[in-house]
Amino acid sequence: MFPRLDSAVWSVAGAPAVDHVLGFDPDGGAIAFVDDKGLPRRLDLRASEIRVASREKLSGIASVDGSEIYGVDTRGVVQRLTPSGDWTFKPPSPARLVFPQPNGSAVIAGNEGSHTKLWLIRPTDDRIVETVSLPLVSRGVRTQIGDRIYFTVDSGLIGVKTRDLSPLKSIRLKDKVIAIIPTPSGDRLYVAFRGSRMLTVIDRYSETIEGTVTLPGDASDLRIDPLGQGILVRPARGGDSAWVVGVGDERVQGTVRTAWRDDLPAYAPGSAIATVRGGDVTMVNSVNLHDMQTIKGGAADFWYFLNWNGFRPRAADLDRPVSFGSPDSSANADSTATTSDSVKHDPSGLTVRDATPTVIVPPAALTPPHENGYIVSFAAVLTQQKASDLAAAITIDGAHPRVSASQSGTTTIYRVIVGPYASREEAERVGRDSKQQYWVYEGSQ
Repeated sequence: MFPRLDSAVWSVAGAPAVDHVLGFDPDGGAIAFVDDKGLPRRLDLRASEIRVASREKLSGIASVDGSEIYGVDTRGVVQRLTPSGDWTFKPPSPARLVFPQPNGSAVIAGNEGSHTKLWLIRPTDDRIVETVSLPLVSRGVRTQIGDRIYFTVDSGLIGVKTRDLSPLKSIRLKDKVIAIIPTPSGDRLYVAFRGSRMLTVIDRYSETIEGTVTLPGDASDLRIDPLGQGILVRPARGGDSAWVVGVGDERVQGTVRTAWRDDLPAYAPGSAIATVRGGDVTMVNSVNLHDMQTIKGGAADFWYFLNWNGFRPRAADLDRPVSFGSPDSSANADSTATTSDSVKHDPSGLTVRDATPTVIVPPAALTPPHENGYIVSFAAVLTQQKASDLAAAITIDGAHPRVSASQSGTTTIYRVIVGPYASREEAERVGRDSKQQYWVYEGSQ
């Protein structure tokens, strides 16, 4: 919707308040987030639905792609929540933190006495691939590309490579770390200290302090531009402004007026910084820090910026097999499909090409039938008894779902399912009518 904020392209009724966003799944068109009650949920942009991923109280909730959601329950057991089913892993000691990785693996951290143990796993395999013991850590942050995790300890920073948990060179720091953030490429780390006006820059290749940035005052939090061009710094005192630090020249570019919330200020598309001023949201040019646009009443909403073309209409012809006619008919078809293009220049700087075809595109058809049909899945659990109990509690058109067993690596998964149905639309209808959390996938069982 940004930068055109004159209309809403999607809405859902009864949505809970958002505490913070975990990630976005562009393939599934879903946003994973934690609501104001601490429950992980998924907001499905295609189905216009919000579903609870788990009603169990979890800590350390994290997601790297918006699809797989990880958390730790009260017993220290790791929970992995996916649209197709859930999976649990009990480490040798109670887990405290989970760091999901872009390649599907996960690094788990748990305390054992005066040390922190790390375990590398590749779900849904219960086997621990690697393990390492570290000094007691207080917090951790992974690089965006997922190749390293850095932890803060009393003496400074320590890190591991996520591929095999091999240790990195420790970096000694004099003061207590209050905030740490890596650049998107992971080539540098920015560290803020309690009671210090210095922002320390650490080079990942030399694993040494590369330089410092002098701030107007003490910092309490850091946020970085998704493109790695700037950093927003929250002052430790005074909650109505933020400092903007340039990554290229490593100096303070200026100050923007804004409150500091879980969602804003934040870097937005179009070289803008979204700021909160009273009840409004104001877009600020990230280069010269001049105000660009004000959205009246925008502060009442939770803001999250993403890039996705899932709302773009898809021509029905794209889903039809190619047919080849005679040379004459092909020539005629080519002549009737001629379009006249015109180019418009949008005020935002984007170039938009409009095409007015001389032929009428037929309306989009329903989802093509799949040869094996479509299955509605309500749960995927690890015990047959639990699956049977869940199936008995669900009634659809006077009947209960069935339990189907399948293997995932060395683990047997018991799914509560109904179907198959001839079309996805019919399967979606059955799922909605059940009033239960459900998923639809292609297949016969």
